[in-house]
Amino acid sequence: MACHVTASPNHQTKRETPLKYRFDVAMTGRMGFELHPSNLKPEELAFAKRSVAEYKSIRATVQQGDLYRLVSPYEDPYAALMYVSEDKSKAVVFALGLDKEINVVRRLPLQGLDPKACYSVDGGEVMTGAALMKAGLVFALRGKYASHVYELMKVERPAEQAQKGAEILWTKPICVETNRYIGWPTVCRLRNGDLLAVFS
Repeated sequence: MACHVTASPNHQTKRETPLKYRFDVAMTGRMGFELHPSNLKPEELAFAKRSVAEYKSIRATVQQGDLYRLVSPYEDPYAALMYVSEDKSKAVVFALGLDKEINVVRRLPLQGLDPKACYSVDGGEVMTGAALMKAGLVFALRGKYASHVYELMKVERPAEQAQKGAEILWTKPICVETNRYIGWPTVCRLRNGDLLAVFS
């Protein structure tokens, strides 16, 4: 599907949208231009060049990968979709707001990944495919026409995650007050090796 970056205001709808939003939407298909680069400001032209380079890095996944529609804009104030390469080594996730003011912070369960593999999110945080499909990818959309594009790459499993099981060091109550309930505990390991427990 051809998706073009147009001028703002659009020559047909007269709608004004941010340049980033127009590029992010166009990246969900075969990206093209319906504006003249000479009409762009220097900073807009620089942004356009970076966006074209970014699209070239994900083009094969978008044009030849499997499409998963994650969130319908008819049911929520935003849309989310993703593409996964045939070998499940790469994925691209799009979160796109609409023409309404929103303030959304959500976990977005992904689809189509290799549950046993590890993926880096934009070259940073590493999560398993199973975690990304069950717990989800955290994202935020704020304001009108907010948008994000996330690139996932399969990576080697970090050494600290390679162990098959976990050793239980001790078990004991974390609250001894009568008639008080502690729910939704979450434990994570910090980069320095410390364990952090969070509960309500």
